[in-house]
Amino acid sequence: MALTTDELTLLKKYIRIDHDDEDDLLEKFYERAKIYIKNEVGPIDETNEDMKEQYDQACALLVEHWNDNREAYRIGNNAYEIPYSLASIVRQLKYCYPVEDDEE
Repeated sequence: MALTTDELTLLKKYIRIDHDDEDDLLEKFYERAKIYIKNEVGPIDETNEDMKEQYDQACALLVEHWNDNREAYRIGNNAYEIPYSLASIVRQLKYCYPVEDDEE
């Protein structure tokens, strides 16, 4: 599912991009970020507003990280590690918002 115009505008504002040249790339990054976060956390209850907010924030952080670190490798001290803030949000999504099982 593609980002809405408002969602894309908000994402670009968050990562401080003011041109439209790479909108398609940002949308791809965002779709992959959603997959990445769901693989880390498990099911996301998008009806839970708090969980949805943190999920969107985690996706935006990951898009920003991937956008800023496009090289295959980096020489020197600068590493491609996922930012601590993203790891913290993923941990909260994983343990603070239990998703009910439909099988019960």
